Amino acid sequence: MNTFEQAGIFPTMSNGQQKLPCPKCSSNRKKQSDPCLSVNIDEGVWNCHHCGWSGSLKNKSTDKKVNKLTFDKPVVKPKPPKTELPENVYKWFEDRGITRAVVNDAKIGYENRWIQFPFYKDGEVVNIKSRTADKKFRQSKNAEKCFYRFDSMQGMETIIITEGEMDALSLVQSGFSNVVSVPDGATAPNSKPSDRKFSYLLSAEEHLMNANKVILCTDSDGAGQHLRDELSRRIGREKCCRVTYPTDCKDMNDVLVKFGEDKVMEIVSGAYPYPIDGVVLIEDVEDDAIDLLNKPEHRGLSTGWSDLDPHYLVSPSEVTVVTGVPNMGKSEWMDALMVNLVQLEGWKFGIFSAENFPVKHHLLKLVGKFAKKPFWGDEKIDEKSARQSMKILNDHIKFIGTQEESVTIESILEQTRVLNYRYGLNGLIIDPWNTIEHKFGDGENETNYVSRVLAQLNTFAKVNELHIWVVAHPRKMENDANRQPVVPNPYDISGSANWFNKCDNAITIHRHRDDYEDYVGVHINKIRFQYKNGKPNQGNPTKLHYNVRSGIYETYIEEPKENIFG
Repeated sequence: MNTFEQAGIFPTMSNGQQKLPCPKCSSNRKKQSDPCLSVNIDEGVWNCHHCGWSGSLKNKSTDKKVNKLTFDKPVVKPKPPKTELPENVYKWFEDRGITRAVVNDAKIGYENRWIQFPFYKDGEVVNIKSRTADKKFRQSKNAEKCFYRFDSMQGMETIIITEGEMDALSLVQSGFSNVVSVPDGATAPNSKPSDRKFSYLLSAEEHLMNANKVILCTDSDGAGQHLRDELSRRIGREKCCRVTYPTDCKDMNDVLVKFGEDKVMEIVSGAYPYPIDGVVLIEDVEDDAIDLLNKPEHRGLSTGWSDLDPHYLVSPSEVTVVTGVPNMGKSEWMDALMVNLVQLEGWKFGIFSAENFPVKHHLLKLVGKFAKKPFWGDEKIDEKSARQSMKILNDHIKFIGTQEESVTIESILEQTRVLNYRYGLNGLIIDPWNTIEHKFGDGENETNYVSRVLAQLNTFAKVNELHIWVVAHPRKMENDANRQPVVPNPYDISGSANWFNKCDNAITIHRHRDDYEDYVGVHINKIRFQYKNGKPNQGNPTKLHYNVRSGIYETYIEEPKENIFG
């Protein structure tokens, strides 16, 4: 292993020593954010003071140049700005409702027409964001990304997050001290969130996870709402609240200028939580319903196979159960679907795949699907292309549960929660169900257990806006009169009919072979939301051809084999 990330460790510094939560034991502890893992970044070694887990990076030297394996550029700390401000700058702030006292307390600087907002972390300036009066922005080169007013969130039970520095200062002006702002504002509503865009969350993880409430005061436009929803998804909607501005106000500074400090306080005090599980108010879904009304063509995402799309499209916040006889290609099909969604939609996945071990073998199979070249044989992919593919896949796929002796549903979901916070996942694959350690509750039988866990997965999918795939083997396999395996369905999975009843979508992967045809059939048994995700193809499976060498599933072309028996 060459990087800390491969060991499940994610330092936020480029050198020195750092204490972090332990990926081996912290998820099972009462205080999951406790930094019990000591990491020496320069020497590439670590040790947990709680569980004793330790390790080192192979071929790691003490030469700090090695850090380039993990970090692209060294972090630079800028000098604090000069705080002697001309009167016209104070006047500019006053016109926006911010008094001289608040400006001075924020240690705002000014140089060559640029107003400078220093980012303090642990009492030191780690970044400076500058702007002009006509809204040109820049930040210190190679500086650390963190929240503006980072220190104000430490130890706070309630944290307020804004979209910009002026909004944060508007709240400070109105009497709030527990206020921070994201460093880069919001992106376009249709943009795909990147890890780099949300890297500032890493250093704030402990504070946000320990807070009881997080109030999101982003702008009211589409970009602001997009940022709000992504933050709430990563932090956890159960602790997030949102605000509503007056009709003619876009943000908190607008509210301060037009209505004063009391109105700002009123809006923050009236922040309302995201919908309670099991309770839906009309006001919570009104905008979504109108959007669906105006865009009836809105559907799920393509699988990458045009013949399959009329029957199965992928939407967030759903659970799909995949079954099939062993060695019929379930895992290979899941890998292919995952790679398709990575390439077509930029989706990010967490994957527990116990039967694809070790990870390096699984990675090569994914590379073959991604590059559409075999990973073995005379025509195998070259090293340069393989590394290029791995670089992209590294940004989109994270392996779960590979270092644990036993894996439970709870540990998978906890690791997924952490990954979702750090990277913003879109999908989770659990493959297969039977390799997980299943812990029945007191007096709980298998049927009740399956019902409870599937309900848990459904809730997790909806709260985190993830699509979850669960691969589960049938409990028994039968052959037909020709000694060929009978196509199973979700009712055949051990644990009763709950597998079919409690999932959103149900799929069977089955290889059909006879004298005339050889194809992998994708049997779509159930689609709960057919208006957006397609209609089942029961009895008439979608045919795909599996390329054994490259691992690619291709559109099946009818080419009947000759029957040598006449």
